[in-house]
Parts: sequence; structure tokens; C-alpha cells
Amino acid sequence: MTQQTLSDFVATLEKIGQLVRISDERHVNDLPAIMEAHPDTAVLVEKIKDCELQFLANAYSNRTQYASALGCKPSDLAQEIARRGSRTHEPVVVATAPCKEVILKGEAVDLTRLPLFLHHQHDGHAYLQDTSVVSRDPDTGLINWGIYRMMYRARNETNVDMRNDSHKARIHAKAYQQRGLDMPVAVVIGGPTLDKIAAMYSVADTDDWDVLGGFYGGPAQLVKCETNDLTVPANAEIVLEGHIKTTEGWIFDEGPYGEFTGTYGGGLPRNCRLLIDCITYRKGGIYQHATIGGLHPGRTDMAVWNSTIEADIYSALKNAGIRVLDVNLPGNGSTNIAYARIRTVGGGDAKQALAIMLSCSRQWLPKIAYVFDEDVDIFDPDRVMWAFAWRLDPAKDIMILPEQNVLPLEPMCNTNQPPVNLAKVGFDCTIPRVGGFDRLSFAACHVTDPFALPQGGPTALTEEDVTRNMEAFIRGAPRSWFDILSHFSGQPYPIVYRAFGSLRHRLGRMSDERPAYPYIFADSCFVDGKGGTS
Repeated sequence: MTQQTLSDFVATLEKIGQLVRISDERHVNDLPAIMEAHPDTAVLVEKIKDCELQFLANAYSNRTQYASALGCKPSDLAQEIARRGSRTHEPVVVATAPCKEVILKGEAVDLTRLPLFLHHQHDGHAYLQDTSVVSRDPDTGLINWGIYRMMYRARNETNVDMRNDSHKARIHAKAYQQRGLDMPVAVVIGGPTLDKIAAMYSVADTDDWDVLGGFYGGPAQLVKCETNDLTVPANAEIVLEGHIKTTEGWIFDEGPYGEFTGTYGGGLPRNCRLLIDCITYRKGGIYQHATIGGLHPGRTDMAVWNSTIEADIYSALKNAGIRVLDVNLPGNGSTNIAYARIRTVGGGDAKQALAIMLSCSRQWLPKIAYVFDEDVDIFDPDRVMWAFAWRLDPAKDIMILPEQNVLPLEPMCNTNQPPVNLAKVGFDCTIPRVGGFDRLSFAACHVTDPFALPQGGPTALTEEDVTRNMEAFIRGAPRSWFDILSHFSGQPYPIVYRAFGSLRHRLGRMSDERPAYPYIFADSCFVDGKGGTS
């Protein structure tokens, strides 16, 4: 897979019906309402008053966009991300890239060249949202890039929100701080969905440029920065180069901001400043903004986190020997709710799966987990609620894990500074494997499909012929009513029913056995040809 440019990516979005293009000039203050009006597609605003750049948002906000980027079905995202994340390719450095067409240094550095606006009503300031921060571990030399929001402070200055102790950028920054040094960084703005997924996918002790190559299936192309020794992907639209003032510490107020949770989080966190030394960008390029918060928190660009957490859970369950089939973080759960569909074998499979799900992804997420049987479509809210209603024993199937690590954004913690913890809960919505339960009692009542007609069409039979043939058919082996109707498909239904009615008193019904589940969903009445059960 080639390293796609953002312009190519926009064309792909349009081709698959995932882009709304706005050609008339708009003011930056119009952008929040435009984004909120298009929660199900990306939106490209081609002209912004007082700004030379185009504006793109909501470009990695749903499963259709991810599936297109990964070349898989929407239901297979977790498996495909886990597969790509398990391989690596070393990058190559190229001489130049389109993001070098304009280079601004010194007094020319001015963040107001970007389209800045107030996203949510109670935000503390304008934010740069789709900002992939590149840093290097000073001990190992490994590169990390991850999406960290940045609040505007001045023409060459922002905050960087990296308050969580497990954020790799924060770990790097702490290491620089211990050395009495500020941390050099590069901030990448603008990139295809595949790049966003790779940036959000975490692989321990691995250079993130190698991980990005793994998602491409070949070496990532990089280009060197102008003012430090970092590199960035050659398909970047805009690059901010600078240094995080770790020597000053985490002392600068930041926020509030409308979070991916759909809330404003808690209080005013403290973070470090970032001083911008250089801005490079493509002429007429695209400024990409990540949608977040609003009244559609499950359909914003933060949904990319859902898919990477799904991959974490899928891999952890598979590695633990759980026969996992699918994982789904429903969008309206804002990463705090997860479903898994598994094939149970042992009596404890579901409970063990829940314990893994609640702890395996960065330790924070999800807070609430559900496990379902293989016959439940976990991407269908109706089937999920049905299984939750009828396959859960509140006395036995609710698992509460106290004092678990959660995100500082969790409003129930009543603080915004780590460390924080909260109880997590899991729900076992699977059919019990122990206790002698009749599994067919739990089966979903699927309707029957139309019965196929015999090749060449049915042979017309009299009622006497149907009765005689039906008796022979039943005496040959126990038959369900489904079997009988299928065998005599094409015959007039009144004749079939009358024939069976004349035989029933002589043939009997199996009343002490039911078919094993899963076997066939529609049949519960078996008859034999011996006048009783078999």
C-alpha cells in the first residue's frame, strides 16, 4: 500500500460518499456549526475568509472510513488493525516533500495562519485538534507519535495536553526534564485515516515509524525537520517544529475543552508550553481538524481510538486463548463501553474475557464490558439489548473490579490530575456452560426463509400420495416440522397439513428431547415413526 497524500485521501472519501464539499467562502466562526451539521461524513471547506488554507474535519469518524482505509469489512476492523500492528517495516528518508513548499522561521512563525476558532461554547480558547506530536525517547532513541491537543496561547506558543502518566510523550518529556533539557518535537497536521490509526496504535518497545510501515505494508517515507533532528511523514500537509518547555514543568493552565466524552472533563489541568520554532506547509494545503465533543460524541474523529482499543482487546483475548470472534466499542459509549463476541468452551471463558477486556488497553479503557455468545451480532444494538435482557443473571453474571485505573477525564473521579481510579464492571451475557441449562431455551427465534422448490419444479401429488410419502419419510428417521415442510415444498400447503394431521395420532412426537443448540433455530417439534420418542 502506497503512502497516500491527504488530497488523494479526500478524493477517496468523495468517491465512497463520505465527503461533503463546501465551495463558497466561510468564516472560521462558521466551522463548528458546519462540523456539527455533518456528523456522518467528512466535510471539506475549500475557502476560509482571511486564511490561505482549506479546512477538513470528521475525516476519520466512522467505521466506513476505517474499513475503506484498511481494505476490510467494518466488522473486521479489530482483526485487521491487530494484524497490521503486528508487523513492522523500517522507514526511508526522502530529500524533500510538499510540506516544505513554505518554510517560516523566527518572527515569521505565526499560528494565526491556521484557521483558529472556538469549537465548544465553554472552551478555554481555540485549539489545534488534529495534531500528531512526534518525540524521541532520549534513552532508547525510539520515536513516538500520538495525537495530543494543543491550546493556542500566542502566535508561536501553545499548551500540549499530555497529563496522563502513561502517555509516551509525557514519559519522554519527564526524561528530558530529569536531564534539565526541553524536549524537541515536531507536530504533524493533516494525514489519511491509515496514518491516524497507526498513530493511535500502541506497540511496546517499537519505533512508531516502523509501526507506520507495518500498516502500509512497506517502508514509510519520511522527511527531515528544519530546526531539529526529528523526521515526519513525507505526506504531511503542515508541520510545526518546536520544543516543549519541560524545564518549566506542568504549570500552565489548560482548558476546559469539550472532550470526546461529550463533557468538559474536570477542572483546569496543568500542562507544559510548546514554543514553535518553525512552520512548514504545502501551498494551498489542507488544515485538518479533529472533531470531538459536541452532541455526537460517538461520531467524531476520536472514534479512531475506538478501533485501536478494539484491536488491543481482540489481541489480548486471542493471546489468552479466548475464542474471540468480534470486538466492538459502540460509538455512543465514547470508548468506555466494549462488547466482545466469543465462542465459549469452558465454564469460565466469559468471566475471564471480561477481566481481560477491562484491563488490557492502556489500563484505562473501557469502564464497562459485555461478553456475548457467537450468535449475537454485537454491531446490532437491538440484538445486544436482547441478549443483555435474557442471558444475564444479575446475581452471578455481574463482575465489579474496584479501584481500576481510568482516564483523568472521567467526571466521576472529581479530579483532572492523575493518578485516578474507579470501579469497572463487566456483564456476562452468555448462555451458562454449567448447571445443566437447556441451551435451546436461550436461542433467538429466527424466522424461516422461503423453502426452496425441487429442481425442475415440484411433481403434483394427490393428498393420498402426500400422506403415503410423508409416512415413509417420517418412519425413515425422526423429522422436524421444518424437515417435513422442506421435503414437501411446492405441494399445496392445505394438503401437506391435512396429510400430517391424519398421521400424527399414529406417529407420536418427541417430547422428552430437544435439539442441541446451536443446531437449527426454527425447529422444536420432532416426530418419529415408532409411535413414541426416540
